[in-house]
Amino acid sequence: MNSKVIDFQKSKEKLMNKKFPNISPIIPEGKQPYYLESNKALDKFQTILFDYQEYLLDKENNKEIKLEEVLVYYNRFFDAIYKELTKFDDQKIPKFKEAMDYAMLSNGKRLRPFLMLVTYNFCEGEDFLLIAPMMVAIELIHTFSLVHDDLPCMDNDELRRGKPTVWKKYGEDIAVLVGDALYMEATNLLMDMVLEFLYTEIGSYVATSAAIMLKLAGLDGMITGQVFDVMNTTNNKLTVEDLSFMYDKKTTALLTASMIVGANMSSLYNGKANYIEKLGVCLGESYQIKDDLLEIEQTTEKIGKSVDSDKNNNKITYVSKVGVKAAKNRLDNLFATSLDIIDKMTTEKNKKESLVFKELIKYLMSREK
Repeated sequence: MNSKVIDFQKSKEKLMNKKFPNISPIIPEGKQPYYLESNKALDKFQTILFDYQEYLLDKENNKEIKLEEVLVYYNRFFDAIYKELTKFDDQKIPKFKEAMDYAMLSNGKRLRPFLMLVTYNFCEGEDFLLIAPMMVAIELIHTFSLVHDDLPCMDNDELRRGKPTVWKKYGEDIAVLVGDALYMEATNLLMDMVLEFLYTEIGSYVATSAAIMLKLAGLDGMITGQVFDVMNTTNNKLTVEDLSFMYDKKTTALLTASMIVGANMSSLYNGKANYIEKLGVCLGESYQIKDDLLEIEQTTEKIGKSVDSDKNNNKITYVSKVGVKAAKNRLDNLFATSLDIIDKMTTEKNKKESLVFKELIKYLMSREK
């Protein structure tokens, strides 16, 4: 499978020759992401990804490749597209761009954009560059939530990914503005995509993908989950159902959005929507439960953030509510259900890609940080 670079010029001609000839292309030359570094990084990433797929399909006849190796090249690709997409004239505020990059380029898992890419590949999407801006957008939104979540008025955390949090390093005022800028930059990237492809054959897919992402990041998802969390931090009357609601909004929504967008931008979305949404629910709940368990079982040095945050804030979590054993049993059930859902979506055509999906889920369920 070869990556096909989007012909932006052809896209612009289609845009300008349609019903509204006075509309000019929105993405300026300096913002187009498909430069040399992105293409170089993509070629190297795709090579190891496809080699990894072949290895998973036939482990006896292929040199062993681990998911961690794939993730190294994926992160290089992600860094390249992020840097090319978020350029702006920062001569007057260089320290602010430094703070944005500090938040975005600080060894995070980049799980959501990777899930988007894996889903897109699983659903036979061919042009990885097509969803590159959406990958960056969803990570910008996620990082915005972390920057604000760490603030003294929220969780008051001083450590994130093994380094001082943004507010601790640059001050609360800059941290608030960094979070705001990250979210607005995500919105700008999505709107750039919508307007760029508005009158092309994929215009409706781009528009619906952008809408899904923003919807599940807002009051229909992540923001509502965060509000519920803040308002019920020490509420001892919270039920398991309440916690499930909070996890569904705060964590699951954006994870689900990443997979739905990956599927929507590919060719096999029809008939798979319900499966992908169910998979998102399983992954979101399991990811949050695993986070709760890590805060109990690991050290600050190991996971790169405070293990006392929930305890210090008297937070009620799923683990504190049902106990470690029950939480681990729930995690095992969610893992089995996730693999079963992928099996139901797998055909002969995407068998290799489904193996990558399964390995990623195993990796997330067994992670130690």
